[in-house]
Amino acid sequence: MSLNTQLLNCRRLTTGMLFPTRQFQPGELNRLYATVTEHYPFQSLQHLPDGVRMANNDNDCIIQGGTAPQPGRIQVNENNIFHFEPAKQRALELFEIVCRELNIHQFLTFGVKLTAFLPTDGPNSAEILENSAFAGFRGALDALGPGRQGTGLRVVLNNNGAYDLRIEPFFTDLSQLYVELDVQHHEPFSGILSVEEKMNGAYRFLTEEVRDVLEQLG
Repeated sequence: MSLNTQLLNCRRLTTGMLFPTRQFQPGELNRLYATVTEHYPFQSLQHLPDGVRMANNDNDCIIQGGTAPQPGRIQVNENNIFHFEPAKQRALELFEIVCRELNIHQFLTFGVKLTAFLPTDGPNSAEILENSAFAGFRGALDALGPGRQGTGLRVVLNNNGAYDLRIEPFFTDLSQLYVELDVQHHEPFSGILSVEEKMNGAYRFLTEEVRDVLEQLG
């Protein structure tokens, strides 16, 4: 078997919320950084024209007030993760601190992007996709000319959120499949209590429905 889907591993979590445009003062952003670093080991603070970026080697948190008509945003990036649950909890804690300290309670959009990798055994990831999903289409692809490194899938659907799924070879290492799931919820909401279930829902979709699709490729 060329794919063991039990090895599907979520390695990156990006999640964020948009909120109505706000103007932040440098003092309140400095105080926010001091509060955040009591709980989270960000080593650097970068002031942006409309906010800040707090970062360490693997992860960062970006807060921008926006410029009308562009909304503000809070975005957390968790990289090089091996388990979803602790990464999710860190992101939720950051959301809670930022929203409390900056008095942000109304939101326009919530989104979560999960990036996962699946190792292959035998045929490389490009061969697996072309021998399964594109088996009946390879002749047409050949008309594009020589030098094709691989072919990928993209699926977009709307069902309790806007889902954008990509499955393609990981072109820097063809021994792995690259899987990216981006879920956007465009309904305005108040408070952050609802975002954990939306994050859990995206992860379930990745590890259940998407895993079932990958089983068919294998």
